[in-house]
Amino acid sequence: MMLAHKSLKVKNPSKVREELPLVKKSSKLKTKPKTKVKGKGKAKGKGRDKDKIGESGSTSNSLTLPFERGSGDGPHQVEAQPSLVALHFMDISLRHSDVQLLQSSHEGVNERLVAFYYAYLQHRRYRSEPDLHFLNPALAARLRHMDMRQLWAMVRERRLYEKQFILVPLASHPRPHGHWSLLLISRPDSKFYHFDSLDNCHSLLAASVSETLRAPLEAWKFVLVTGRCLQQQRLPPSKEGCNRDPASGIHLMCMTDHVADYVSRCGYASSSLLIAWDQIAAMRTHLQELILSLGGILPPKRSR
Repeated sequence: MMLAHKSLKVKNPSKVREELPLVKKSSKLKTKPKTKVKGKGKAKGKGRDKDKIGESGSTSNSLTLPFERGSGDGPHQVEAQPSLVALHFMDISLRHSDVQLLQSSHEGVNERLVAFYYAYLQHRRYRSEPDLHFLNPALAARLRHMDMRQLWAMVRERRLYEKQFILVPLASHPRPHGHWSLLLISRPDSKFYHFDSLDNCHSLLAASVSETLRAPLEAWKFVLVTGRCLQQQRLPPSKEGCNRDPASGIHLMCMTDHVADYVSRCGYASSSLLIAWDQIAAMRTHLQELILSLGGILPPKRSR
């Protein structure tokens, strides 16, 4: 009897000790599902954010639309500021401030103006020339920052490997006083032609872009050639050099049209495709007339 009584005394405390941890464990189990639910909610939120990013075009799968539409800011800008729009053309919206840059001989051009003119050349003036491709300036600015997979995707999507002539606008930066030049990729000549109104200002940039495009375009044997593009000697550049050159953007647009006209007629390019300064001076008026002919409006000139 004594042994049985002792075993009961030992057994009862152990039961108490066993029951207490069980209560604690059960309380923890009650709280865990709440934290898991919160975690799942956050994960779903992150997934939705990723989907939004993919739709906006920051992923490599939607490479085309954001770069090209970014030059014109897309139709959503039209709804936000309808009074500031001077012209809708394709997916590009020219603003009053863009057109006012053309109205002053002391102002350069921005990326949106170049994108507008390149879209006009591609879809109107040279629409019957399938061998010509005018690369959007926003996309041209991103070329050196793409990896090889993105470059190959871009080339395949636009079928650039089939194009005989590709015209690429190069810019120090897209602000109005940045320097612009033209890189022509001519497959019949197996050459990269670089036309720069300041000669060597963009030589390193042209070489870098040429090397970037060499593999995706299978242009292994293409040679980079510096072209001549002005009949008269260039005026001495300002102290800022490439950082402030209001005439270079207008020269780029003149030169792009001149080169495209030449290669479409001849079927090959040349390193000497000269234009005169009076052509560059008249281009500002021509662009304003073009905007009017496409149904746009000209805003009042900006007061100094």
